Amino acid sequence: MTDPQKRSRAPKLSSQEREQMILRNAIDYFAKEGFGAGTRDLANHLGITQSLLYRYFPSKQSLIERVYEEVTLSRWNPLWEDLIRDRSKPLADRLHEYYLDYAKLVLRNEWVRILIFAGIESSGINNRLFGLLRNRIFIPVVRECYAEFAGEKYANVPVEEIEMELELVWALHASIFYIGMRKWIYGTTMPKNVDATIDALVVSFLAGMKQHIGSKVKPPRERRSATLEDAHEIRNV
Repeated sequence: MTDPQKRSRAPKLSSQEREQMILRNAIDYFAKEGFGAGTRDLANHLGITQSLLYRYFPSKQSLIERVYEEVTLSRWNPLWEDLIRDRSKPLADRLHEYYLDYAKLVLRNEWVRILIFAGIESSGINNRLFGLLRNRIFIPVVRECYAEFAGEKYANVPVEEIEMELELVWALHASIFYIGMRKWIYGTTMPKNVDATIDALVVSFLAGMKQHIGSKVKPPRERRSATLEDAHEIRNV
């Protein structure tokens, strides 16, 4: 018979290691089952008691918030903010670089599914990420577009005047996130070349912003002249 003292034992985890183990497994579990799953089922899935789970996370909501922070907020790269504002590089290059890097982060099973479940089952929690995106990425992107297409004197355009432009940035951002949704929500295929797809989306976005901003900042007389020319061409068709 095997000597009990010689049996291999799993190394005892420190408190910090056990907390990280619970967190990693909770991310996998919630990404699969959603935040509606109960803590008893989660504890059974982790192979621990419910009381031990509550020792590290005193409530289900505290665990959900920690999972969300780990999957989304903790992976935020502050260098993105500097990149967007770096006018030593062409704007197209900046956006390509940002979105290619961002896609490596978000086009993952746990990111896509946690974000979707958070929106459905945990009211308001996504506002933390969306607030970061709006204030530190979307608004600067719009202002950099104004600097690029209308001149630097327009670079500090007031936020209350760029509602439509922010919607266009949202549309670009959502179209990239949707690539991940196709795979991990709908179970369909992703583009064969994700990088090339993102490049094409950025090019299309910049073309639209150039046209939109150009028409918005064009002097009224020029806008009226252009309208009259268009009308004249239509009459001559």
